[in-house]
Amino acid sequence: MIKYEKLGNHVFVTKLAGFEHSKYIQFNETKRKVKDDDIPLVQGQNIRNGNFIEKYNYYISKKISDELIRSKLNKKCILIPYVGSNLGEVGIFYHPYDCHMASNIAKIELIDDYFDIEYLKYYLQSPIGQSYLFVDKQGSAQPNITMQSIRNTLIIDKPKEEQLKIVKSLKEIDDKININTQINNNLEELMQTLYQRWFIEFNFPNEDGNPYKSSGGKMIWNEELKHEIPEGWNVENLIDNINWIGGSQPPKSTFIYEKKDGYIRFIQNRDYDKEDHITYIKESKSNQLCTRTDIMMDKYGDAGKTRFGLEGAYNVALSKIDVKNKNLKEYIRYFLSSNSIYTYLHNSCIASTRASLNESNLSFLKIVIPNEKILLEFNNIAIKNMDMLLKNKDESKKLTELRDFLLPMLMNGQINVDDVEI
Repeated sequence: MIKYEKLGNHVFVTKLAGFEHSKYIQFNETKRKVKDDDIPLVQGQNIRNGNFIEKYNYYISKKISDELIRSKLNKKCILIPYVGSNLGEVGIFYHPYDCHMASNIAKIELIDDYFDIEYLKYYLQSPIGQSYLFVDKQGSAQPNITMQSIRNTLIIDKPKEEQLKIVKSLKEIDDKININTQINNNLEELMQTLYQRWFIEFNFPNEDGNPYKSSGGKMIWNEELKHEIPEGWNVENLIDNINWIGGSQPPKSTFIYEKKDGYIRFIQNRDYDKEDHITYIKESKSNQLCTRTDIMMDKYGDAGKTRFGLEGAYNVALSKIDVKNKNLKEYIRYFLSSNSIYTYLHNSCIASTRASLNESNLSFLKIVIPNEKILLEFNNIAIKNMDMLLKNKDESKKLTELRDFLLPMLMNGQINVDDVEI
């Protein structure tokens, strides 16, 4: 017989009150640190796929944070976005440094050692835990999880030793997923660095394998760009080298959520970040299709952000950048995903009520066209890099499916933890 224990008996649950946010924080937020001891604000976007993401949009002064003790993050705890972005996600703040909660995060602090914190995290991630969190879900326009539903969550009460065994099995899978994620982050950073070195600094390898510009390679002034470029390279309009292909939007009433004959995957921009609700639509000539290696770009939301990795029909929030010359494809991919171009595209349309990117935003961009030898060399490196990225993504997807299968089975005792081999 399964035994349960109420979560609220062993934890302290709190959030930043609305008046505290408006009175103390809202008008004091900064996009970057003003002083060295400024405190990062943790938002819903910082909790994703069971992990804590160390990427912050806002900071507040240490003085303000110290005045709001209840919502300060200064010890190991569980965080749950209870409204808005990433609603119901669960992650652990490990306290590498002090942070502060924004207004859409709930904090769960252990007040005794009855439960292992990692066990609680996995439990709250499981379908069982999620059903408790959402049992009192409030709001229609913007649903939210109540603090009461968190406190009233019933945890399957297992001996501490068994809790730790379950955590060990699940963490082995998560560690492999995180390694793949880190490898992919390193691969993408490596390619961005290579692009910067070859096509911004012009230190691609010359005939002797030495950096071109630094070794005295001949540079020619270009009047259009108002700076020098390597001899033999040209400048062209980006728009002349691509086709901008917008997506389609069938009625939501036609969506299905299990694959069947005659239906195709329907891709929305959020799917690139989290594949939790896969949608399918009927195959049609009106569908706009993309492959996993196509250059996709967000038109709304994070407008200007480039994407790859999914195959199917894509919606109106995305556009495909179809490169006319296949040898230019990878070069243009990294041109568009570079920080300077992303920032330009994002800012060029963000002034509207709903930031919307269109073909005209790209019409002002010019690209330097390298010589054929350097272009092919970069293209070959980038294609091999893409193959590795996709291979790691596929492995992580299978591992995620395995973890999500094991999670509820281990929690409710359908599978014995000693029988699990990873």
